[in-house]
Amino acid sequence: MTDLAIMTRAVFVLGMLLPVVCACGTAAPIATVSFGGDVDTIEVAGIDECDSEASAELSIDPDQPLVVIVHGCNASGGRFRALAQVFEAHDQQTVCFNYDDRESMDETSAELRRALVALEEHMVSQPITVLGHSQGGLVSRRALIDRPSAEQLGEPGLKYRLVTVSSPFDGIAASSHCSLIGMHIATLGVSALLCQLIAGDKWDEIHPDATFMRQPGELVGGVDEHLVIVTDERNTCRRHDEDGECVEDDFVFSVAEQRNEVIEQDERVEDVDVKAGHVEIVGSAGEAPTKLIDLLQEKGVLAPTPEDQREEIAALLRTLF
Repeated sequence: MTDLAIMTRAVFVLGMLLPVVCACGTAAPIATVSFGGDVDTIEVAGIDECDSEASAELSIDPDQPLVVIVHGCNASGGRFRALAQVFEAHDQQTVCFNYDDRESMDETSAELRRALVALEEHMVSQPITVLGHSQGGLVSRRALIDRPSAEQLGEPGLKYRLVTVSSPFDGIAASSHCSLIGMHIATLGVSALLCQLIAGDKWDEIHPDATFMRQPGELVGGVDEHLVIVTDERNTCRRHDEDGECVEDDFVFSVAEQRNEVIEQDERVEDVDVKAGHVEIVGSAGEAPTKLIDLLQEKGVLAPTPEDQREEIAALLRTLF
């Protein structure tokens, strides 16, 4: 088979594999955020309640820590409403960051960074936890890296904690063909166009050889820790038929795709492996994210459940999931 034939075939393979990186977008809302007292309200793009319906107004208690949840691809803040309620049941306030998942991640991470800068000015030195799932983890980490030319993060005394879940920090293997310049030339740009049509403007940021992956940058000094939750998604199932047979697996990213040697060199980074599916880890209909909840409590991200509230929280999980 000639090189051209191989490259042409790769274009068709790419078309079958790349849907894993998603093919739809969600618009970022603009919320009016109040902090109580004499603090003026501010408008923050992307920040909203974790709900299926966008809210024009949002209230944040500046005297309490804040958890900012960043959704992944083909999702929105509403997808994490149940998880947000778990945090709130433990007296931890949450907001979600919504964005168009087809935009360049460099742009969306800059949007998240601007939102965090706007919020932290009113947080009275309370810690902010940024929790991102899948692509949301990539966006979250990128928002918190040291960028001399960007808005400066980290008011004196304010600390960030970064938690990423099932995020492909080493690049998405299925998009490897998007890095082949020779293929783009040989196919007269058809392969590059296909990459962009399927993945959106982030198409050249998600493959394993992308600068976004090979040079992930260094976290700003205000980030105290980065908890990297790696999911081993082999032999997991997202949906069963009436006979209990798996009809849709829950494998999206391999362990290798989720690990990045450069990121792991930072002493603030802690890796934790969990045997769980890509969707299972954050919860779905009929399945509460108990593995994630237990791990977040173990690592101090989610407050422990008081003994006298265990039955109440268990009942809440049954209701939510």
